[in-house]
Amino acid sequence: MFSFLDMVNHYLGYFNISPTLKSRIYTVLGILGDFYLFYIASRFLANGYLSRGILFMLVAIVLLYFAICNLFYYFTKRQPKFDLTPKIAKVLHISNKPKITQANSGMGGSVVTNNIPANGMFDDRHVIPAKVTCTPMQEENIKQVVGILKAQGLLREDYGGNSDRQLAEILKSTNDKPVFAIGKGVLLPYFDMERIDNRYVVYAGLNKAERLPVGEVSRIGLQSIKSIDKEQVKFFLASVTIVGGPYKEFGRSALMEHQKDYEIAIKVAYSKQ
Repeated sequence: MFSFLDMVNHYLGYFNISPTLKSRIYTVLGILGDFYLFYIASRFLANGYLSRGILFMLVAIVLLYFAICNLFYYFTKRQPKFDLTPKIAKVLHISNKPKITQANSGMGGSVVTNNIPANGMFDDRHVIPAKVTCTPMQEENIKQVVGILKAQGLLREDYGGNSDRQLAEILKSTNDKPVFAIGKGVLLPYFDMERIDNRYVVYAGLNKAERLPVGEVSRIGLQSIKSIDKEQVKFFLASVTIVGGPYKEFGRSALMEHQKDYEIAIKVAYSKQ
């Protein structure tokens, strides 16, 4: 029986099947295998091999319990009242919640991190997103900064440690928005902005000694940088975050991974003179 299940598992690997469908198949096959264990246990007991029969019977009962829980989990949207797996996970310190690294898993949009920005904290009421334009050289600088962050372990393309099954649940809860490997973004350890003539150049890197120009501010909120009265409003760089990179979304029958160029997302704080 176990050889048969192993053979099924081997052949299923040749097909592009969604994780949910594959789990349903395994659940049904597991129940069939469990009935086979009950049969073996009953034959041992009938032939007087009590210790072996009782042992196989106990194993079969435990496996049947988990198989029934899987039936509820994969074939319905209800959780049975007798499901003890959350308590078992709690005792073993296993969390079934999606892991969160520097940012929540999802699209590069509003950035949520636990790190304090290098430029300090600003009043959220005076912080707005800004648009950045990049030259080909600045785009290469962004790639170089990403490479440095990877080497330092500050940027991990691991989807927060989530499995494809967990990512599928995240996609369902976010209306199938792509889930990025680095989450919503990785806050840079160092960033700065300098005004050069009428240009606002953004610098970023591992530290000030290794900073590189990564873009120029072209729009703040809904206004072009050229149309803002610089004498009346003063700007400060509030945060610079790396977004983009590898991401997964639903394909025809399973999760598919795609690649997007890394970019920077910035926010600026302002004060009126």
